[in-house]
Amino acid sequence: MENPAQCSGLGVCENVLGSYRCGCQVGFIGNGTYCEDENECASGSHDCDSNARCGNIIGSYFCQCYQGFNGDGFNCFDIDECSVDNGGCHHLCTNQDGSYHCHCYPGHLLQDDEKTCTDIDECQTSNGKCEQICENTEGSFQCSCRKGYQLHVDLKQCLDVDECKMQNGGCSHSCSNTEGSFHCLCPDNQGLSKDFRTCINITSCNLRNGGCEHFCNQKKEGGFDCSCRAGWLLNSNGRTCEDVNECEDFTHGGCEQECVNFPGTYNCTCTKGFLVRRDDPTRCQPICSPPCQNNGECVAPDTCDCPAGYPGPGCSAMCSPPCSHGGICMRHNTCQCPTGWKGIGCQTAMCELPCANGGRCVAPNICQCAFGYGGDQCLTPMCSPPCLNGGKCIDVNKCVCPPGWLGARCQIEPIRCENQCQNGGRCVGFNSCQCPVGFVGSQCETAITEPCVPPCQHGAICKPLNKCQCTDGTSGYRCEKL
Repeated sequence: MENPAQCSGLGVCENVLGSYRCGCQVGFIGNGTYCEDENECASGSHDCDSNARCGNIIGSYFCQCYQGFNGDGFNCFDIDECSVDNGGCHHLCTNQDGSYHCHCYPGHLLQDDEKTCTDIDECQTSNGKCEQICENTEGSFQCSCRKGYQLHVDLKQCLDVDECKMQNGGCSHSCSNTEGSFHCLCPDNQGLSKDFRTCINITSCNLRNGGCEHFCNQKKEGGFDCSCRAGWLLNSNGRTCEDVNECEDFTHGGCEQECVNFPGTYNCTCTKGFLVRRDDPTRCQPICSPPCQNNGECVAPDTCDCPAGYPGPGCSAMCSPPCSHGGICMRHNTCQCPTGWKGIGCQTAMCELPCANGGRCVAPNICQCAFGYGGDQCLTPMCSPPCLNGGKCIDVNKCVCPPGWLGARCQIEPIRCENQCQNGGRCVGFNSCQCPVGFVGSQCETAITEPCVPPCQHGAICKPLNKCQCTDGTSGYRCEKL
């Protein structure tokens, strides 16, 4: 016969042959007299899909598909984001389990929004590896050459076009090819006409500058001669000028270190670690990094001749131990400490209010408290574990408990029932009654009504403890007598 009163509120009474047993409702675990919620998500006894989140609730659980999946949680299916408006991707969209990814066509770059694609200007990096001209296009680029050159089959390099091989460049006499161009040459006493192709006789400076490349000088006695600008030398043809390489002779152009020739001039430069002097462009001075301070002198690349007391890099001061916490080494072994620090190397913290009860100042106005104390100045005693049930910590690991509560942490409940136990029940804890057989409830106020065995007869009422209340005119153990 089932007897539900013997099982807890979450328990289920199951009748077995000759007896009964207590079990727990679905979603709870225990022995029937004590049942608690089963966390199906933690135990793995749920039926959620592998692409769903399991959430525990009292007596049950729920399943919810992850973002990017659709379904009831027990069966989840991937959502193909690319099938709707290309996933918002500018170019290409690739679907993935629970997500998707945008890609760009070659020559484009995916932006921070991970959807938009912008053109990559390949010409910004090493000129697109083009030898001369790089022209950016949408998603690509192309190389081209200046006039007088043609593009190589590799579509990168430029080759000089020898115009003189094609109808002598249009010159009436000689043709001379140059890199990217050409020019026509004429015999002595002749010069090029305005078309720069035909040679004509020249008798004065008035015609084509006398055929002179630079200067034409008219003579009083008749005739003329040519001369060149400074840094140039007149060639044997008496017309053209040739650059003088000032760096070739033994003087090296007068440069202390390196000489670089330019058409008609030259410049002095310096080797690595040196810089051209402003007061004398032919000489070099060493560079020190960091610069020499405190009246130190740079005598060689990254080498300072420092005064006494400043042996550090760039003639800076050195402190041992080094200045910490943002301190600045002002001179030998002397630190300027920031606010809140003091001492050698700025290693001692300062607290405006002292740390009590053995606490230690470990940073500006920050105390590291000894065991058992807390608070800004370590003035607050600590109880570990903490006081329970309204108890107050008054000293290290010492609790004052509210009335009735006992134990080192006020963890023992008082034996006191604010409402008196009824029907012979016994107070066994704080507002906790132990009820006699046949009664339940917080104050044992509810009698358990069970079927009477054998059953009551002649309309009698079955009362607690298997007793029958007989109607008028009947009597007996089961009101069987009339």
